[in-house]
Amino acid sequence: MSNTNDNQDGSNAHIDEAQRATWREWMGLGALTLAVFMLSTDMTVLFLATPSIAADLEPSGTQMLWIIHIGELLAVGFALTMGRLGDNIGRRRLLVIGVTVYGAASFIAAISTEPWMLIATRALLGVATATVMPSTMSLLRNMFFNPKQFSVAIAINLSAFSAGMALGPPMGGLLLDYFGWGAVFLINVPIAIVLLVISPLLPEYRNKDSKRLDFISVLLSSFALITLIFGLQEMANAGFNMLYAGSVVIGIGVGVLFIRRQLKAEDPLLDLSMFRIRKFNFSLIALMIILLVTTGADMLFAQHLQAVVGLTPTEAGLLLIIPALLSMAGTLISPVLTRWIRPAYAMVAGLLTASAGALFIMLTVHDAGALLLIIGASLLAFGVGPAMTITGEQLISSVPQERAGSASAMSDVSSGFGSVVSIAFIGSLGMLVYRWVLMNSIPAGVPAEIADSAMENVGSAVAVSERFPEMLQAIQSSFTIALQTVYGITAIGLIVLMVTIVWKFRFIGKEK
Repeated sequence: MSNTNDNQDGSNAHIDEAQRATWREWMGLGALTLAVFMLSTDMTVLFLATPSIAADLEPSGTQMLWIIHIGELLAVGFALTMGRLGDNIGRRRLLVIGVTVYGAASFIAAISTEPWMLIATRALLGVATATVMPSTMSLLRNMFFNPKQFSVAIAINLSAFSAGMALGPPMGGLLLDYFGWGAVFLINVPIAIVLLVISPLLPEYRNKDSKRLDFISVLLSSFALITLIFGLQEMANAGFNMLYAGSVVIGIGVGVLFIRRQLKAEDPLLDLSMFRIRKFNFSLIALMIILLVTTGADMLFAQHLQAVVGLTPTEAGLLLIIPALLSMAGTLISPVLTRWIRPAYAMVAGLLTASAGALFIMLTVHDAGALLLIIGASLLAFGVGPAMTITGEQLISSVPQERAGSASAMSDVSSGFGSVVSIAFIGSLGMLVYRWVLMNSIPAGVPAEIADSAMENVGSAVAVSERFPEMLQAIQSSFTIALQTVYGITAIGLIVLMVTIVWKFRFIGKEK
């Protein structure tokens, strides 16, 4: 009997060893990580470059909004289509096409001379982003068959987001100071070339059983996502408007038509059977909730450092590197945690740390200086890291290999939706609290134009109220209460998710 067991153990060890990745796969992971880093830095440096772009190209207010948002809109809108297209034509081939377009569009963006030219190239960058993200995540499924190595690969790949978010602002600031706004796009060109040179190390995967893409489904999915995200995004920027609310309603209606078509299609663009997998559903929901309760809070936190604490944009940007690096550390530690405890409990440990960070900010924000606030933000970022990594890993590994591209695309859609809704509603809720508190605390004798300006934007409010110390104090106190409210919501959301995992989803990571 013992001989039989010994043979079985040896056979299993041999199988596990045969599944282990070689230097080729790890080099390929480097290429994929570089692609993610390139995209994540672009997200951060564009906001830094907007004043320079506005001064040089002189776009209208509407054109400036399109320059900022069109890339994100199309990246989310085409994610489902590109995820499925990669399964049809080959995931590596789609990645190569996407990186090529990204590099070329970045070059054209850098030399743009008119607002419409930059808007068009930003649109191309958005479509290219939609091809790159599903390809990078789904290719990992073909490269790392060993579960432990797959977990490490996911963590390294996702940590590139945190690295890009951390290094993007200082890198962008240097480029803007010495080379002008075009350099923030031009830097992508050599990175794209390196990616194309390394791409032969990546394996190719194509689902030979896939049929041609259903063009009507492509139109329905893209139109539904773009109109939905557009409406939510614009309401976050400009407040409630019937046009934007109508866009949301149309997006939901077209989305219903898309789902009905997928239920009847022989080879659907989105395989709805994936939603019967509990791990897949849970991972999507958890990912969206985490971003829903944190993105809007992060946006207000950055404003608080400048408007209330009194840091310059450069000082705030440098300080925010710390939580970004802690987020990367939390991501990289995930594979170690899951070797010792079940993934669901590793997520709970991370969410407990993150909620403690949010509560710390909520309780100390009235009297805390920059250092204490960064400690709270770092705890939050570090704790979110394992939860985000594990949900990503579970999402990709829970579906059949031929659906990994679509699963990765759904991850992008869920992330984009969670972020936009967070800015639209959590961010807007914070501003509503700010205006309500300020409205009841405006000192007597403050000119009406300054009071009206203070109600619109906290940054400009601080600038125009410097001659009125009592008004400035009221503005800062009101925004502090708003930030306290938002981080209270963040803490509650993370705690609810944590309790839900313990109560209903302990199975995550247990099922094979």
